[in-house]
Amino acid sequence: MILQRLGMVVLLAVCGLTGYYLLNQHYWQTETQVAPDAEKPLFTAEDVKSTTYNEQGIRSYTLDSTHLEHYQQIDETHFNEPVLWTYSDGTNEEWRISSEFAVLENKHILVMTGRVRIFNLLPDAQIKVVTTEKLTLDLTSNDFWSDMETEITGTGLQTSGLRAKGNFGTHQMELIEQVKSRYEPKTK
Repeated sequence: MILQRLGMVVLLAVCGLTGYYLLNQHYWQTETQVAPDAEKPLFTAEDVKSTTYNEQGIRSYTLDSTHLEHYQQIDETHFNEPVLWTYSDGTNEEWRISSEFAVLENKHILVMTGRVRIFNLLPDAQIKVVTTEKLTLDLTSNDFWSDMETEITGTGLQTSGLRAKGNFGTHQMELIEQVKSRYEPKTK
């Protein structure tokens, strides 16, 4: 008889604990919102084309990319194989800038890395191609700078320097430190 009562007490204890566990898991516990993981992108996209306009509604630039990842926690957007097109008056393509990878920081600073190639698309331009390994571009002011070796190739000239800065809007570029140039005069 004692063994039977002991078995009933154990059975009631197991039933009570099971009931408490189920109530705690399904009814008493409040739902918690899971915070986004800072190491994983908030969203990704493939074959992206983004066009940005200025305050007057004139197209400023277009950014194409094969793959995009946006990280909200650190406020960065990563681009694979980006190509940036700038426009002089909203219709005429002025510059084409490409690289292997880019990071958009603070919504207007684009840092392009890996085989950065800048092509001047204007027909009468003196500067044709600029190459470097890293370029930082302020998309608002069109200012750019590079702390890597930069080479400028143009009509009858080839020049290189350890650093560069300039502005795509004003077509001004300056090579800084250990500048080497080679000029070829035009033949008549």
